Amino acid sequence: MRDEASGAMEEKRTVDFIFEKEWHSFCTKKDRSLQLQKPYHEYQPGRYKIAVKVVDSFGNDTMKIIDVAV
Repeated sequence: MRDEASGAMEEKRTVDFIFEKEWHSFCTKKDRSLQLQKPYHEYQPGRYKIAVKVVDSFGNDTMKIIDVAV
């Protein structure tokens, strides 16, 4: 990109953060149950983003990000 004030070229980069899970639950052929609640953890008041990622048996994944306020 060109800096309008000086006319010099300026390099810009964007970064996508890697999804790092803190908790997960999955079912198997022997145990078809799926845990839907995370063990209790107290968070400080504020705004957070929660990502829910689902992977089906074919390996297709979908992720939804939800904004929450505590």
